[in-house]
Amino acid sequence: MPDIVGLGSAVVVGVVVVWAGASKLVAGSSWSDGVASAGVPRWMLSLLPLLEVVIGALTAVRLWVPVIPLVLAGLLMAFTAWIVVAMRSDDVPTCACFGSTSKKPIGWRHVARNSALIALAASAAFV
Repeated sequence: MPDIVGLGSAVVVGVVVVWAGASKLVAGSSWSDGVASAGVPRWMLSLLPLLEVVIGALTAVRLWVPVIPLVLAGLLMAFTAWIVVAMRSDDVPTCACFGSTSKKPIGWRHVARNSALIALAASAAFV
């Protein structure tokens, strides 16, 4: 039973992160304008979509467990920390989590979603 839970967690979190990265790749630079205005360096924004696709795919197919799911959890924690800090600014950026289709300003719902994804990544790493 633990293998099924770990596999299910890995597939769900991996597919979500691949979807997020692929959406950004399809959108090109249009998704990153709001995020760049919040102080994220452009060079980081250009690497992020590809990083998400690779780490998400490796998590979903369960390669290099527990290292890759833990790297994914760390990435999601960094995103969550950025969201919490950015929410405190006067000009709250849009999410852009799933490319240009994400138009809502970041908020606690994004923190909650990322917390659930972090839990799934931890489950993928240790179950």
